[in-house]
Formats: sequence, C-alpha cells, structure tokens
Amino acid sequence: MSKLYGNRMLYVSLLVGVIILVLVGCDAAEPVANVDSQAKKIVTFEGGAVTQGELDEFAEQSGLDASMSEDDPQYQAAIQQLLPQLVGIEIAKAYADEHNITVSDEEVDRELEKIKEQVGDQARSSGQDLSNQEAYEQALKQNDITEEQLRENIRETLPYQKVQEKVAGDAEPSDKEIQNFYEKNKEAQFTTPAQRCVSHILYNKDQKEKAEDAKQQLEDGADFAKLAEEESQDPGSAANGGDLGCLGKGETVPEFEKAVFAADQGEIVGPVQTEFGYHVIEVTDIKPEHTRPLEDVESQIRSQLASEKQTEEFTRWVEEQKKQRDVKYLKGYEPPKQG
Repeated sequence: MSKLYGNRMLYVSLLVGVIILVLVGCDAAEPVANVDSQAKKIVTFEGGAVTQGELDEFAEQSGLDASMSEDDPQYQAAIQQLLPQLVGIEIAKAYADEHNITVSDEEVDRELEKIKEQVGDQARSSGQDLSNQEAYEQALKQNDITEEQLRENIRETLPYQKVQEKVAGDAEPSDKEIQNFYEKNKEAQFTTPAQRCVSHILYNKDQKEKAEDAKQQLEDGADFAKLAEEESQDPGSAANGGDLGCLGKGETVPEFEKAVFAADQGEIVGPVQTEFGYHVIEVTDIKPEHTRPLEDVESQIRSQLASEKQTEEFTRWVEEQKKQRDVKYLKGYEPPKQG
C-alpha cells in the first residue's frame, strides 16, 4: 500500500478529511475466524468484505499508535470506532463497482493539478519559495512515492468521492439556515476586532528621563523611525523603525494596551511604564471594528453548510446500506452499541 494515505498534506484533505484505502472487493460470505493472517475476513456484507490486513492499514494511517498492544483496551476501543468507518468506505466502493462509477484520465489529471496547487500553497505559506511543481516533487520524494503510484491511488479512490456526490451532492442549506448561521456566528467568525497600528521606542527601566527627552524630540518634529533605530532597546522592532504592526485588545501588556487604545491617530504617547521598561509610542493608524456583511460571506457559509448537510446525508445512506447489505462482524470485532 502506498504511503500516500499517511500524507495528509498531499491527499487526505483533498477528500474532505476522509482517509480512503484501496480495498479489494470480495463476494459476500460469512466472516472467517480460522485464518490466522492478514487475509482473515473480519467483516462481510453483500458485495464485499474487510480483512484484518485492511483494518490494520486503515488504523495505522488513521494515526493509531502502532506500538500499542492489540490487547490494550485503548487499542481495542479505537479499533471498534474505526472499523465501522472502514466498512462504510468499502460499501461505497462496492456501490461504485456495481453502478459502473469509474474515473477518466482527464479526471485524474484534474485531481493531480489540485494536489499540486494545494501542496504549493502550503509550502509557500510555510515560508518556502517553491513553485507548485517543485513543492509537489519534493512531497513525492519525502513520502517515497512516484507520480504513477499517486495517479493509481487517485484513480482507485475517486469513485468513493463520486458516490458521495451521487447520493448526497444535492443537499443544500436554505436561505433561512444561512441567515441563522450568520447571526449566530457574526461576532466570532465575521467580525474583525478594533486594532491600533503602533510604533514604539523602548528604553530600559532606568532610562525614564531619556524616554521623556525622546518624546519631546518627537513632538518637536524628530523622525520617529530614525530615533527608534538609534535608541530603542527592542531588537525585534528597532530595525523596522519601531513598527509593531497592528494590535488588537489582549495582544499586549495591559499598560501598553490602555495607552494606545486611548490615543488618537498620529498621537505620541508616553513614556508608558511596563515590565519591559519605558515606551514612547506613536499610534500610526486606527482600525475600527468591522463586521463583514452577509452578502460578502454568503457563498462561504453556503459551501460550509452544504458540506455538513451532504456529510449527514451520506452518513444516513451508509447506515441504510449496512442494513440492506446484511453486514456481519466477526466475533470480537463488533462495533459498540449505540445509546
């Protein structure tokens, strides 16, 4: 099995967080307990089966600690939770086979391009100066897989995604649900708190008089950035002319916060004493609290709620399929009872 499935950066997130394993379909049969190997069937249903080896692979790539003993109660509890998920994946694969849901070369190409773009974006967001192709090639090398292996895995796992779309793809939120979500989450998700953009010059705790003199110089027209570069004891900002960027409430020490949020734009404040010393501060910009209107975020909300509804619908479909296909678990592998 390719290491692809352990690489969430490359592929798992592409499939909406669902870890897909390429499983071999089997004819319906009773679970078999007397085969002491990875081929032992631990779940059977009409149209397929799950083997011990497939469960072990799924558990490993789902993050289960491989060093845990199979007799460990935590291990057994985790397996009981994972196995029904794996059964659902295998049922969807069987459904795809039965309904001739296949994948074209063009679809594989499109998914591959999405992966390249995703990996490239993530590499650049982490500070790496890489093109999409360079980041993609680096990821393949790090995960010890070839592009051909990746293409094959895409080809074999995309049918699962297609089944999801087929059985639940038209589940959409109503306008009222979107409005309710917006109102409920307006402050937490769609409101940017007020900020103050500031620069400062930091003096040591025994340099109050020097800080007072610096403030007077600035009020007389001295250049703030130049003075900060020459005198500030804050190495993190001195080289940038004292610029600290834009700060919201709760992002700095109380004395500093109180001073800057009480100041007007362009005002020189201080000296302000904190645990770090004496600060002479300039408020360079004031950004009031801003709430994005519903029309600006409606598409985002609709997409999020549609995804949740489709997941719920697909989950219901899987549970119904389990009943119809007469899923049987080998003794000792039964999922925990609900309720």
